[in-house]
Amino acid sequence: MKPGIAVCFPGTGFTCKEALFERLACDFSARGYDVIRLDFSHIPFREIESLEEAVAVAQRAVKRQLGQVCFADYDDVVFVSKSLGTILAAQYERDNNMLPRHLYLTPLNKTLMLVRPESRVIAMVLGTEDRFLTGRALMSFCEPRNMLCHLVEGVNHNLKDEEDAVRNQQIIDKIASLIN
Repeated sequence: MKPGIAVCFPGTGFTCKEALFERLACDFSARGYDVIRLDFSHIPFREIESLEEAVAVAQRAVKRQLGQVCFADYDDVVFVSKSLGTILAAQYERDNNMLPRHLYLTPLNKTLMLVRPESRVIAMVLGTEDRFLTGRALMSFCEPRNMLCHLVEGVNHNLKDEEDAVRNQQIIDKIASLIN
């Protein structure tokens, strides 16, 4: 058995090359995990009109990129996902009847509908200025399920403080500390 695998599910504009994903991937790699960074750069998200269509197109890319991975070979499977990627990660869990651990970064309402009672959620992370989901709504979802909800004060959907590089690094460090 291999120690673990971490799969990074990016969003439409937040790729696996962002500092946050790079840090998390590096941390997992340092623990001996295999890391897969899904790539959606070939998908013209700006031309896609609905969330449903974006999900459908991205799901095909996920299936293609993960098609040869045997998750049963790993002691631990972790899905780190961002925005649209949170929907894809939750759906992949359902479709493949598996129970990875999830770190959901800026989940969407549709993500919450896909999370199963038996899902293993490390944490859900959201900026207090996120335009897609309120902190109150996420806390209302997480609390009765005993899921960790981490709200990042004063940042929007990108989970960045564009004005303060030091604070931005602190945000990344805090999110990285959620992974155990």
